[in-house]
Amino acid sequence: MSFRELRSFTEIMRSLGYPRLISMENFRAPNFELVADCLYWLVQRYYPGCDVSDDISTESERVKFLQSVAQIMLTKARMKLNIKKLYSADGFAVKEMLKLASLLYKATEKAANDDDDNGEVVDMAQQLKGFNPKEVKTIASEIVKSGAALHDAIGAEQELKEHRARAIAGHVDTEFVERSINEAVAQVEDNVKTLEGQLDELERNEKTLDSKIEKKKQELERNEKRLSTLQSVRPAYMDEYERLQGELNVLYASYLDKFRNLEFMENELEAYYQAEQEKLEAQERRLKKMQKKMAADEMRVLRGEAEVDEGWVPKDLADGSDDDLEDDSELLGGGDDDDVGGSGGGGGD
Repeated sequence: MSFRELRSFTEIMRSLGYPRLISMENFRAPNFELVADCLYWLVQRYYPGCDVSDDISTESERVKFLQSVAQIMLTKARMKLNIKKLYSADGFAVKEMLKLASLLYKATEKAANDDDDNGEVVDMAQQLKGFNPKEVKTIASEIVKSGAALHDAIGAEQELKEHRARAIAGHVDTEFVERSINEAVAQVEDNVKTLEGQLDELERNEKTLDSKIEKKKQELERNEKRLSTLQSVRPAYMDEYERLQGELNVLYASYLDKFRNLEFMENELEAYYQAEQEKLEAQERRLKKMQKKMAADEMRVLRGEAEVDEGWVPKDLADGSDDDLEDDSELLGGGDDDDVGGSGGGGGD
């Protein structure tokens, strides 16, 4: 322990408001009660409400007190205190307590400076002089994203709290931590190199695309000039083309008229054929009906059920036209001769 460290500790404790007066002669000889009182006051100042027993009547209680103080500082401030030096209660203990006292002193000094800065008058015109709405909008969007990430992190705090408590409760292996940090740094460096390589490749691709775009633009300009030149020049065969186009329109109109007339005539002819076909079918049905009726009358005459009426004319023939009568007589001519001959033969018998 040096004289400067002892003087610094006493001045810091006085500035922090320690109620007892500390002299540089108090630590010439071991003084555990003063060390314990300073530690208890510093811990309560750093973390108010912590559960630390101030009973140091026995050796085991002293060890337990120092262990609890070291555990609290390691957990809350990530500060490792040497318990052996603190138990010696001499100048080496002052060196360990100076770590905690310096931390509190820096915190109070920073808080005082912040209060002084907040008390100054703020010139709003000067502050708004460099106001940039786009930058404010960008920062606002980043704040929203950070808030969402913070909300997700707080949601996972319950699970992480248990892992953190287990990690803090266990022994901290500095070599493992250092090795892990070195591995993380190496991984980040590799990622940075990879990103730099990708960035270089993107720059090369960008230059290549820029050159291609420039070539396409030049080609487009040449083609536009050529198109304007071709549009301004009238081809030699354009007159003949327009004349033939007019003749084609006239011929096409004539073709449409003839095609419509032909379709109409074909439809009319088909309708006429259909009517004739229906007329022939109706005439055939009448002739078959007449033949059946004549055959029935002939059978009745042969059986003697009726007398021969030479003046009888079928109703269908009486109601029909003269043309139909002629057609029916032609169809029935041969049949009547056969019937008459048959009748005579029957009478002779």
